[in-house]
Amino acid sequence: MELQEKILSFIDHSQSSDDHGLSSLFISEQLKEDHQKIIGALKSIHTLGDIIATEPLSHKTWELTDEGRQIAENGSYEALVFNFIPDLGGVEQSKILTSVTNGKIGVSKALKNGWIKLVKTENGPKLEKNVEKIHDSTRGTLNAILKGESDRISNEEKQDLKKRKLLTEVTTKSLKVTKGPEFTTKLQKLETDLSVEALINNSWKTKKYKDYNFNALGVRQRGGCLHPLLKVRTEYRQIFLEMGFSEMSTDQWVESSFWNFDALFVPQQHPARDAQDTFFVSGSEKDFILTSIEYHEIV
Repeated sequence: MELQEKILSFIDHSQSSDDHGLSSLFISEQLKEDHQKIIGALKSIHTLGDIIATEPLSHKTWELTDEGRQIAENGSYEALVFNFIPDLGGVEQSKILTSVTNGKIGVSKALKNGWIKLVKTENGPKLEKNVEKIHDSTRGTLNAILKGESDRISNEEKQDLKKRKLLTEVTTKSLKVTKGPEFTTKLQKLETDLSVEALINNSWKTKKYKDYNFNALGVRQRGGCLHPLLKVRTEYRQIFLEMGFSEMSTDQWVESSFWNFDALFVPQQHPARDAQDTFFVSGSEKDFILTSIEYHEIV
């Protein structure tokens, strides 16, 4: 609640009801809080009623890549190539390619700008200066963007730097915040349940209740899972089938309850004896019963 009330207090002192609202980025900057924390707090306030109104905003900015920052600090590759070449005599092209960072790119750009010229000699191609001074516009443009002056840079220049992977366009999403009809700087926690006590002592009349979200989904029920014992049974069944055994249909066979209950020492009053498809018939074989009695008495 502390951050939420801090935001509400700032909104109250920063704007009147007829203002056009405040950006969450501005609130984050002024309160020196992380922007994502501000967004979370604003969304939390929004669930408490019509205290504030929010509207999504989208703002595009240009930022330098790591390579772009390096060029802004040290100079473009074409400028490095130009500065590497002495004023008189020039230098071998192979030496520049091995000595200057990204020398191949720098040579190509410098030749395109007309800063240097390629001279063929017996010992191989040489590069000589074609002008006395240069203006490193690439470095200047990147430094201007670094200072937040991207508005004065043409879109063509930005796209060229973006193509060279020196610049990237970043979309920043924020919220525009305005006061709501129930605006207040003191937050009251909304009740979620109507209790019996609140009905008896009539305290429900003074409490504020949270609106029910009838479109919310319920807790997902876990169902339709295969029982672990069925998995084990399936594995054993597959093993026997792969060993050459054939499966015998038992849906038309009547099996004595002796093997299912008595041989397994199931008590006479156990509920399992009343399971579905269990039938009790009279006239059991006497010898069968005597054998069972004898075995149980021995055990």
